[in-house]
Amino acid sequence: MFLSVHSIVALTSIKYISNPLLLFIVNFILHYILDAIPHGDGSSITKGFKNKDINIALMAIFDFGFVLVISNMVYKIYDFNIYYIIIALSGAILPDILWGIYRVSKIKFFKQFDDLNHKCHRLIGYKPKYIFEYSFQFIPIIICYFLLK
Repeated sequence: MFLSVHSIVALTSIKYISNPLLLFIVNFILHYILDAIPHGDGSSITKGFKNKDINIALMAIFDFGFVLVISNMVYKIYDFNIYYIIIALSGAILPDILWGIYRVSKIKFFKQFDDLNHKCHRLIGYKPKYIFEYSFQFIPIIICYFLLK
């Protein structure tokens, strides 16, 4: 899932969890649960590009920018504690950071996070057709919309 989807779920969880440590742990675990939902992550978007790394980096920058915009909106609308926002987002995004560190550095300690990432993405084993793969990312967003009402 895109970081923005993980972040929307994390921001929603603030409404229901008031313990900072629990908020971090729940969002860390939710990240992997969300990754088990079949979805597109952008790998098919890079097809046809000469430099896929630059394309992926640009996608990540835009995605993280969207996280900042969403977080700012939620902060203003719901008046959540800014520290809770940071803690929830940290738990939600950390799994991808740990996976990314391994992808870039190949440090053995981080291999476990790469393995867990792959296991979660293949847990269900269903690969939706291209037209539907990104639409599955709307499921958590819609659920969060109703949970925030």
